[in-house]
Amino acid sequence: AANSIAVLPFRNLGGQADQDYFSDGLSEELRATLARNPQLQVMAQASSSQFRERQDDAVTIAAKLGVAYLLDGSVRRAGDVVRVTSELIDGATGFSLWSQPFDRALSDIFAVQREIAGTVVRAIVTKFGPGDSAAVDPAPAVGGTDSVEAYDAYLRGRALYELSADEASERAALAQFDAAIAADPGYAAAHAARARSLTAIANQYGHAGELAALYDQAVESAQRAIDLGPDLADAHSTLGFTLFQGRLDARAARAPFERSRELGAGEATVLARYALYSARTGRHREASEAMERALTLDRLNPLIHRAAGAIAYAARRWSDSIPPARQALAMNPKVSRAHAAIGDALLMLGRLDEARSEYAAEPATDVRLPGLAIVGRRLGNEAEAEAALSQLVAEFGESALYQQAQVLADWGRPADALARLEGALALGDSGLIYARNDPFLDPLRGDPRFGKLLNRLGFD
Repeated sequence: AANSIAVLPFRNLGGQADQDYFSDGLSEELRATLARNPQLQVMAQASSSQFRERQDDAVTIAAKLGVAYLLDGSVRRAGDVVRVTSELIDGATGFSLWSQPFDRALSDIFAVQREIAGTVVRAIVTKFGPGDSAAVDPAPAVGGTDSVEAYDAYLRGRALYELSADEASERAALAQFDAAIAADPGYAAAHAARARSLTAIANQYGHAGELAALYDQAVESAQRAIDLGPDLADAHSTLGFTLFQGRLDARAARAPFERSRELGAGEATVLARYALYSARTGRHREASEAMERALTLDRLNPLIHRAAGAIAYAARRWSDSIPPARQALAMNPKVSRAHAAIGDALLMLGRLDEARSEYAAEPATDVRLPGLAIVGRRLGNEAEAEAALSQLVAEFGESALYQQAQVLADWGRPADALARLEGALALGDSGLIYARNDPFLDPLRGDPRFGKLLNRLGFD
């Protein structure tokens, strides 16, 4: 499209690798500013970041991303002085349309961001539309800060959060977001990031006794972000995500998710969260529309393709769910849960041997083992099925009660499956967000106890 642009990761020319977070963060802040203009289609971070090393020329990069323009640049930071050089490139020709260096004190970095964004928007929009100043001027920053100290801590935290390497890096990210908020208590984006960080820690590393407290803190931070930045789409999306996956309250999550959809039409991550929520609550048309838009804005992100497969699966379009998961694996053969997703779909299609092969290739043990337990029983291999379930219980215990329920329901043991689901609800097991349309739980759907459990989860 003539109004489409990708912001490439700005190069760090300072010679210090530990300053990469700043150049990356500046790129993302510019991307977010441009995305707030409804006249632009801005490629999301994950897709744009595929070209960090610039091994292709500008025309090739633009073609792979499917955009008309590229915004490239570099950052050199020395003490309290920063030089930002930015360049707008025509994706069809590779020619530079505009280039400018900015030498400023670090405290002026926010003005530099606004100036670059405003120049880019005017250069693009005036090519295909009337020169309405209200339409081309950059929208005011939503949820931002004027504190360099807070901004620096926030960028450091975001780099650690996106690394998602281990519990230590997740908790280090949380500490940076706390530092950003300490420097500027009114920094809405930092409160939203803190909520996501707390949710990630709870989901991946939290123990049963601390989950409720972590989720309560996450909800409180997300709500604070909304109070400070009512138009910050990411804050509403984060609140919806935390209420749904943390509090297990699908009903309460709907309003913030709907508001995030209204405010974040140009943000792929916001759209993908909304799409997955809609799919898991049975609103399949809304899910498909939002995911189609997310794919347009983040076409090279394997996680977005995996999510597209999950949406088709939730709608019970088994065959349609396989190609997006295959695409995710083609982009990143190590992506987790894609093989298991393909295995689930193949199992539903009755292609049991193929399903077993996919489960066996899945690196995530918590979804590989239940898949092997179910397909093993359907293939008549009782010993293999029992061994997979026993290993699941031994390795994960109460943290995999939902997966145990899937296996037991499919094996025709409804009372045991319901007991596991009740235990999962008592512990706040986030696996329950799949319960409304999980085909492995279909044997329970005629039981009024299962209907009551869905109602307690807020499903209509």
